[in-house]
Amino acid sequence: MSVENLYKVVLYPFINESIASLKTMTNLVGTAGEPFMDKVEDFRFKGYAICSDVTGSLDGVIMMHHYPETAIAIGNAVSESMTEEKSEATEITQELSNALAEWGNTIVGRSTDLHSRYKLDYDFSSPYFVNDVSDMDKFLVGVKEIVTVPITVEGVGRYYFNLLVRSVDFQVGEAKGEESKGVKNTHTKPLPLDAAVLVVDDSALIRKAIKRILNKLGYNNLLEADDGRSGLEIVKSGAADFMFMDVVMEDMNGDEALSEIRKSGSDIPVVMLSSVTDQTLVNKCQNLGISGFIFKPIQASNGAEVLVEYLKIA
Repeated sequence: MSVENLYKVVLYPFINESIASLKTMTNLVGTAGEPFMDKVEDFRFKGYAICSDVTGSLDGVIMMHHYPETAIAIGNAVSESMTEEKSEATEITQELSNALAEWGNTIVGRSTDLHSRYKLDYDFSSPYFVNDVSDMDKFLVGVKEIVTVPITVEGVGRYYFNLLVRSVDFQVGEAKGEESKGVKNTHTKPLPLDAAVLVVDDSALIRKAIKRILNKLGYNNLLEADDGRSGLEIVKSGAADFMFMDVVMEDMNGDEALSEIRKSGSDIPVVMLSSVTDQTLVNKCQNLGISGFIFKPIQASNGAEVLVEYLKIA
């Protein structure tokens, strides 16, 4: 497959989404350069990458590849945008990793939705991070070609998208299916301010940002959990009146926890959160009974406006 086709089919949605998310999540402006072929033997790790494995009719790895200083600048900007707290980290801290994870999850989640609409026979793994130079060699095993697109961020520097291709065997057809959409809350009765609101997300940064927004709205009885299983136990204990829950988490995913919550007989109002814009997943959660499905990111600038629409009960 030509560089042009690989770029348009595989990389273009990621690049477009990264530039759009960069603007909405950091107020930074990015511009894509022209794609080119990197020589496999000359490919070098720049220090920090968000990766997603590609399997199926396309076998390889897609990387959003940064110099450390670029990752730090973007991570600080994402963290500030989400929490309204000044972030001046000079190295990749845990909070900065969380911020970059949210940015990466948003990009991968929204980009893969577009890929799925073309019914292409390949899948992407959840994003993960590489920040050890010695780890790079394993990614290059079996790689036959590398397509690279540079992204210039005004006032910050550059990052790169690399598609490391081991093999490719697919045909591109017309897009099928509709763009995934969230689910609005149709309820009208505001949740009382003294209600106990549970926030379930494996990102401490997201929990912090949502709790900050809820505090501003007047909700102070807040509970939190970092995975679906812990959230399920809190619901079973009867401690929560309302919950916001992420979908993709390490121990138990939110859709699985939601299923268990309903099996237990609880009718607690649940609003799902996700960077993964997969309509099949949305429909599954909707069939289990939810009070809304929000696609991330949730920013400090519009978070109160977004969440207040979902803090309603029947």
